[in-house]
Amino acid sequence: MSFLEELKRRKVFRVAASYAVVAFIIMQLVEILFPMFNFPQWTQQFTVIIVLLGFPIALILSWIFDKTPQGYLKTDVSTPSSPVEAQKKLPFYKLKRNWVLVFGVIAGLLIGWYGGGASNNSNKISESINEKSIAVLPFENLGKEGEDEYFADGMTEDILTELSKIKDLLVISRTTIMKYKNTNKSLTEIGKELGVASILEGSIRRVGNRVRITGQLINATNDQHLWAEKYDRDISDIFEVQDEVASAIANALRIELSDEEAQMISSSQTKSVEAYDLYMKARALAYTYEISKYPEAINFYKEAIKIDSKYALPYAGIARVRMSQFYFQYMNTELAAMALAEAKEYAEKAVKLGPNEAETHFALGFYHNAITEYDKAFTSFKKAIFLNPSHAHAHDEIADVYVYKYGDFKKAIPWYKKALKRDPALVVSKWFQIELYLRMGQVKIASEIVKEVLVDHPNVIGVLTLKYTSLMMSGKFNEANKFINNQYGKYQSEDRLLEYYQSVGLSLLSLNKLDELDDILDKIDKVPFVDRTHHRQYLKLMREYKKGNYRIVINGLEALDNSKIATDNSERRRTLSDVFYYWRAKSFIELGEYNNALEETFRFRSANNHITSSYVFDQYWPKQYYLQGIAYEGLGDERNARESYKEFLNVWSEADEDIFEIIDAKKKLQNLGWAS
Repeated sequence: MSFLEELKRRKVFRVAASYAVVAFIIMQLVEILFPMFNFPQWTQQFTVIIVLLGFPIALILSWIFDKTPQGYLKTDVSTPSSPVEAQKKLPFYKLKRNWVLVFGVIAGLLIGWYGGGASNNSNKISESINEKSIAVLPFENLGKEGEDEYFADGMTEDILTELSKIKDLLVISRTTIMKYKNTNKSLTEIGKELGVASILEGSIRRVGNRVRITGQLINATNDQHLWAEKYDRDISDIFEVQDEVASAIANALRIELSDEEAQMISSSQTKSVEAYDLYMKARALAYTYEISKYPEAINFYKEAIKIDSKYALPYAGIARVRMSQFYFQYMNTELAAMALAEAKEYAEKAVKLGPNEAETHFALGFYHNAITEYDKAFTSFKKAIFLNPSHAHAHDEIADVYVYKYGDFKKAIPWYKKALKRDPALVVSKWFQIELYLRMGQVKIASEIVKEVLVDHPNVIGVLTLKYTSLMMSGKFNEANKFINNQYGKYQSEDRLLEYYQSVGLSLLSLNKLDELDDILDKIDKVPFVDRTHHRQYLKLMREYKKGNYRIVINGLEALDNSKIATDNSERRRTLSDVFYYWRAKSFIELGEYNNALEETFRFRSANNHITSSYVFDQYWPKQYYLQGIAYEGLGDERNARESYKEFLNVWSEADEDIFEIIDAKKKLQNLGWAS
């Protein structure tokens, strides 16, 4: 008898098949039931190991022993055929034990299909969704006092922050989740919109010195409850509750916390509930991004510091608010100087007191970015991301470093996209992307994005300005004029009227409505700090250009460039100079002074860096090469003219084909005997 026949006689194959079916069913049940009961990850691994180790043991035992009517006996050496042996030679479908195996396999498949999520039902998590991802919805405030709303929102953010310290967990940032406050959308809908696998929701009730917090973790794809808990504690235990919630959720999602992560979660910045309460009040005011509420926010932050002078987060909060004042109120040079100095002081103090807090490093990086210390800013933002991998704004600011220092738009855009993955509502990442696409000449792409962004952010001034800019770059001057004229109230509420009037004025000039500019100039004269900015004089000189008074434009722009113009930093000021050089070069070309025009084009900055839309949108940097080509051609230097036109087309290689300068440069190259 062959070895194969001996294996059959000793029923080794039957045992192997039976064992495989049972093991398959066990593993399907483990995959379904263990997570449901929040068993630790190691219990699944242990069960699988035991099942696998049992397989060779079962095969050995099946070789040695055989089941008989008298019980388990040692298998005899091969004997002549018996009725039993004859039965084994029956066809497959006539043996009852074979049907048992078949039904066992089918049962295992059905369990895996309907219980384990092998089907396309709601249990299956899309491949595009990270299983280790979560959104913390705003906790519902069940207290009677409306003023406790800030406390509920603060609790939401702090639990979110604790979870963000877990490096394997993608956590959606505050800006995005706050729009779901009091929403009627289902958790499944929210999960799809945010692209997360799990959602934490809860409520909070504060009565005197007691607080009740409830929380439940839901699988966003099938509404299955993964974890739930209720905490009735003294208010002084609030920090412990936050730590417990974060650890419990990590366990529910089967994430093993490293010692470092566990320590970071358990650490607390302050033991003072009063200081913490003041900090949350200040943070709630700061997050309105309303300039009028910044002084009150700073007062609350400083009161928190008086109670606990070693509490790092209020220092970081003051630094961020001061930087916002610096950016948006730079025309008030006295306030801007004070805000910048205080931001530096408090950001450095914050890092010293809280070296393991992402917010402190972010605040310091924010300051370094403003004063053009980009390498230091980059280091601070990287540290913030190391401490909090879900810190969307830190990802956004790294993109800004690539734009501000290098003018490297292609490296910046992926970082903006990373920021938006963590916080889909982070509007600054959206509007900076729009500006970059416009400055790359990709007006059509930018126009589509700005249309989408305005649906959710109809009042953001930066986005409104870029909508106007995209219309102007598309040659839709009348539509741009109508659009910007309808936005007066929004610009006024944000103290951005100089930006508004400049946009209205430039659209009028493009429509050749030169006489109507006088009314705009009169209104500009009434705006505070107009004497410190470029807006009024720039519009006047652009009107002179339209009139053909090129010498006035040349002299006026040089004088304006040499004057003291308020900007938030020297490099952004430099972008204004390039705009002036562009129009001076064009004026020289109109006068036939090609050598002077050529000289002007060599004054441009070395890289197309920084964000410019709030000053004069810089679509001109790439066009320096186009103007160089015209100047060289005017001087009779065809070789350098060709090189300049080719350089222009290379710099704007992804620009829309219907842009006038693109069409004209290609035509001029053909006339010069060069074909692409």
